[in-house]
Amino acid sequence: MLSNVKKPAFQAHTQWAGEPATRILFLRHGETDWNVKRIIQGWKGTGLNALGKRQAFLAAKRVAGMDLGISAVLSSDLLRARQTAATLGKALGLAVSKREDLRERCFGDWEGQSIDQVLQRFKLGGRTRKDPFLAFDPKGGETMAVFARRMGGFLKAALREYPGQTVAAVSHGGPVRIASCLATGIHPKVYYRLGRPGNVSLTLLAHQGGVWWAEFYNDMAHLELPR
Repeated sequence: MLSNVKKPAFQAHTQWAGEPATRILFLRHGETDWNVKRIIQGWKGTGLNALGKRQAFLAAKRVAGMDLGISAVLSSDLLRARQTAATLGKALGLAVSKREDLRERCFGDWEGQSIDQVLQRFKLGGRTRKDPFLAFDPKGGETMAVFARRMGGFLKAALREYPGQTVAAVSHGGPVRIASCLATGIHPKVYYRLGRPGNVSLTLLAHQGGVWWAEFYNDMAHLELPR
C-alpha cells in the first residue's frame, strides 16, 4: 500500500476518520492496434482490437466478481476507453458517464507518430536519457504540468461528487499513472517510479480523513483467468 503520509499519521487518519473512504477503481482501456505499433495516441488513436475486446471482457468479469459496491462507471470520452467502459457497465448493470477530464494527455502534433519517430526527431536515442514526454512540450498538446493539474482536478471532483462511494474510472495509461503519483506524493516529473499501467490493468486509489493512498496498482491478474 502506498500513501503520501507516514504510517503513524496514516493509521490515525484512516482509523479515526468519521466518514467512509471514497474509492476510485481505475481501469485502463484494452489493447488497440496503435498500442501494438507503438504509435502515440493521445486524443486520437483507434478503437479496441480483437484482443482488446477480449481483455475488456475479462477485466469486467473480474471487477464484477470483486464485490466492491461500485455505484458509478465513469469513462474518458475517447473511443478506446468508451468501448472498454461499455463492457464494464454491462457487467455491473450501470450506465456509463463520459468525462473529458479522464482523457489521455493531449500530445498535439506527436499524435499518430511512433515513439521511435519522436525519439529520432529530438535526437534521443542510444545513451541519451532525456524523456521527451517531460523534456519537450508537444506543439498543440498539454504540458506535463497542465496534464497533472487536470488529473488533480478529477481527483477533487470525484471526492466532491461521490463522497464515501466507490466508483470505476475507465481511462488511459497516463491518467492512471499521474493520478497515482498525486495520491501517493510522487512528483509527476518522476512518474517513471511507478511502472507503466498495462492494458486493462486495475488500480485502486482511496481517500479518507484527508489522506490519499493506493490499495493496489497495475493489477492484471484477470488476464490469467481461464479463457
